[in-house]
Amino acid sequence: MQCLRKRSRTLAGVWAGRLPLFMLAKVLLLGGGLSLNAQAAEQYLLTPATYESLSAVHKLMDKQQYVSALQQLTALQDKVNGKAYEQAMVLQTLGYVYSSLEKYPKAIQAFKASLALDALPARVAHDLRYSLAQLYMVTEQYGKALQFLEAWFKAAESPPAEAHVLAASAYYHLKQYAEVIPHIEAAIELAKAPQEDWYQLHLAARLELKQYSQAAQVLETLISYFPKKEQYWKQLGAVYMEMNKEHRALAVEALVARMESLDSKSLIHLANLYRYLHIPYKAAQVLQQGLKDEIIQTSSKHWESLGNAWLAAREWERAAVAFKEAGRLRQDGKMAFRRGQVFIELQDWEQAEEAFGQALRKGGLDDPGQVRFFLGQARYEQGRLADAIQTLKLIQASSAYSKQAAQWLKHLQVVRKQGADGKG
Repeated sequence: MQCLRKRSRTLAGVWAGRLPLFMLAKVLLLGGGLSLNAQAAEQYLLTPATYESLSAVHKLMDKQQYVSALQQLTALQDKVNGKAYEQAMVLQTLGYVYSSLEKYPKAIQAFKASLALDALPARVAHDLRYSLAQLYMVTEQYGKALQFLEAWFKAAESPPAEAHVLAASAYYHLKQYAEVIPHIEAAIELAKAPQEDWYQLHLAARLELKQYSQAAQVLETLISYFPKKEQYWKQLGAVYMEMNKEHRALAVEALVARMESLDSKSLIHLANLYRYLHIPYKAAQVLQQGLKDEIIQTSSKHWESLGNAWLAAREWERAAVAFKEAGRLRQDGKMAFRRGQVFIELQDWEQAEEAFGQALRKGGLDDPGQVRFFLGQARYEQGRLADAIQTLKLIQASSAYSKQAAQWLKHLQVVRKQGADGKG
């Protein structure tokens, strides 16, 4: 377990050096389109000379001629001395140039000096605090990074996933593992496609806190995305041992022994293992991806297995789609019947009726009476009492549902008679 935790710490530790700097494409030159009244707008105007100089600097930055840009900014600093807004703009631009040159301590100094003048528009100052937090992360000053990040979060309306990852990484480096969790979970929730490193950071924090159940969940998610990465399986086995779930650990070990190549047989075995571990959602994901990538052969049997996995995960709509695909690949109506049952769960009576009708037309059913029983229910729920009664009458005595159908038929006939009497 110690080596597992050590590896996770190493993975999380790369964050400081890999964080990209948040660079504004252009510095605010003429108020940046902010909604300001005339008096406030005048506060953020540059003199024509300063505007031209900063424009020239930006052209150099666009060409990545940072040394020349630095020389021009250094000369410009003396000219704007005593003009707070212009000083702040020059210092801000200077900070971006130093950042591009990877002179991070000087970039920090320039950004802080720009903020200290208290002359920038609120939005620009807000973004600059975020840039400072990133620079402190790169220079491994995690406490200072958090100071600026916490101030930034207070003013942020909708912090992006990357900001939460930045905070989570800072807390991890400061060994405040409990604080990592809400930020990294927020990042994963917000992102359309969370990065692998984010899950690794989440895992590392859970392991440090000895929260093995949650660590297992993170590993199960990682495995669903990266089933060929053997290290996650080994980590999962170790976590199961920590949780005293030896049978699960042994099942994982057995799978790892077969992981030289994840062919169709191995992926199906992996999905079956997930079902055995009572993780049907992950089983369905593995089967879905295998079918999509054409590693698992397209067959009625495999689509039915996918449908069963989605059913176990209570993902009704996905189950219906899988059963429909399975039904296209076989002659009988058994998969149409399964699809109809899913629509009953969804109380989608119209689609249930269509599916049951298709099942009866295709035939080959174990008990047609069972299908007619549910078809009658679907028609009744749509307010078609006469159609429901007619459907139930077709159920033969040999059906296992004949007694239920007879009882319900009597009830519906009474309901119809009462309705007729009421009209009379």
